[in-house]
Amino acid sequence: MITFSEYSEALILSLVFAGVSFAAAVILEILIKTKFKAGKNKNSALFKRIGFVTGGPLVVFLILSGIIWAVSFVNTLAGETVLEKNEMDWLKEILFTSWEVMLILLFIVCAARITNVLLDWYLRKIARRTLTDFDDKVIPPLKRVLPIAIYSIGAIRLLDYFGFSISPILTGLGIGGIAVALAIQRPLGNFFAGTSVLTEGALKEEDFIEIEGGIAGYVSSVGWRSTKIRDRFNNLVIIPNSKMAESVVTNFYSPETAINLIITSGVAYEEDLEKVEKVVYESLNALIKTSEYVALDTEPRFGFSEFGDSNINFWVFMQAKDWPSSFQLKSEIIKIIHKNFEKNNIVINYPTRRIINDK
Repeated sequence: MITFSEYSEALILSLVFAGVSFAAAVILEILIKTKFKAGKNKNSALFKRIGFVTGGPLVVFLILSGIIWAVSFVNTLAGETVLEKNEMDWLKEILFTSWEVMLILLFIVCAARITNVLLDWYLRKIARRTLTDFDDKVIPPLKRVLPIAIYSIGAIRLLDYFGFSISPILTGLGIGGIAVALAIQRPLGNFFAGTSVLTEGALKEEDFIEIEGGIAGYVSSVGWRSTKIRDRFNNLVIIPNSKMAESVVTNFYSPETAINLIITSGVAYEEDLEKVEKVVYESLNALIKTSEYVALDTEPRFGFSEFGDSNINFWVFMQAKDWPSSFQLKSEIIKIIHKNFEKNNIVINYPTRRIINDK
């Protein structure tokens, strides 16, 4: 039988144990409010954010752990004065189980919060430096999905800890997952196609594209389910990503925005071809200096292509700075060549036919 002095000693030791845990919790709380206070701001340093979001659960864990282990300590040293042996064993099991459950909950909460902080940090510091906006579109959904996944795994772990069979749960989730996947097969197809479009980085907002089948316009946004295009008539066209993934898409803004222009025409057979070439080059070089639609560092090219029915045909090559500019530049090229041909008496023949009468 334990004496009163031994019981008092056990009580004092348990109180000391609880006091140490409480003191550790207080010190941690002070650190959170001083060293990690800046972590309240999402733009603060990563380690301060992690310290701030995990500090609260750790403080609660330390306080409750001190209480649990203090009670357990008293029960171990002096429990037989008030409890039977079977009651002592039951209390020990309850206390130890409570502490393990708290430890699991602490791990789950901290893991979810740290994951959220890391994703926030990546979105602010890393994603903006990448060449594509894939990160900007992927991280926000992950911030919603990953914490749910962590809490779900934690809940399953707790059920397993308490002896519940998780096999039926996993089986049910598997069957339910298959049923859901079949029910949302088309949205899932669009989702994975959207993932492909985003990861490849071939399309960006404000790119001018043309899709097989005749749809053309500026990319307004690339989402998980669909790609939105603003067509030439300023209408919004929504295209499912599954169709985008299966179609041939021409991006007029990749790898660069400059658009090649080739214009064909011809001059009469009687004309001096050297003179024609000189006049065309002078016209194009003048246009480079004056037109706002010409691409930077473009070099005009010219060449004769064939003997036509009425003219000796030639081609002109230049680069417009982008797709809309190509229409204006083409018009300016035609106007300036026509003007300088008239000025230099260079003739572009109408289609003619020579008729031979044998009679």
